[in-house]
Amino acid sequence: MQRTIGARRTQPWMYVSALHRLEFQMAFTTLSDEEQNEYWRLYRMYLREARRCERANAHLAGCVMLGSALETLLSLMVEVFADDAERTGKIPLRGGKPKSLVDWDLGELLKVAKAANWLPAALKLGDDWDGRRARIGDHAEVVRMVRNLAHPGRYRKEHFRGRVTSLAYQRQYRRVELCKDWLADHAASASDSRGGTTAEPALTSSQDFNETTAR
Repeated sequence: MQRTIGARRTQPWMYVSALHRLEFQMAFTTLSDEEQNEYWRLYRMYLREARRCERANAHLAGCVMLGSALETLLSLMVEVFADDAERTGKIPLRGGKPKSLVDWDLGELLKVAKAANWLPAALKLGDDWDGRRARIGDHAEVVRMVRNLAHPGRYRKEHFRGRVTSLAYQRQYRRVELCKDWLADHAASASDSRGGTTAEPALTSSQDFNETTAR
């Protein structure tokens, strides 16, 4: 079954493990119910804005919106699996104390997601790109780097006088979609291991991902 990245029915899988967090004392402040609802609204808004940008040929702006959509999803993932996130030892600090989840940036969220094996990676930041070795977490880092082209200094350094094209937008969209499916797959597997139920079956295995990105 193929899902649409912006479908509202993806929401339930992010809540399948909410109860088990009651048994684990968080060292960082997670999201309130109101903040969770707002993050879901923002996720859908970012996707709508990305599609509007695509229609207007504003491809860089669309890529930025897609990066924000991924950031929102990762925040919700940490909210549900906060105990797993904390066990990675990658919780970001400010002044020696854990930052509240609402203050994490995309880079910090990705460090946790990769360490928790939600989005496994094979490359280290700063390595030359190796498409044969790259895994979903490495592609998520590409989403972050393209999103950061919104900063002029980063654009000048990494994409000097280049253009962000329709093809770049389509690749950004596909990477975000695959990240979402990997997160959904992990949530479904975690629910099964705890004897829970999910709204949707697990999707997109690592083999599916490798076959898709190899084309």
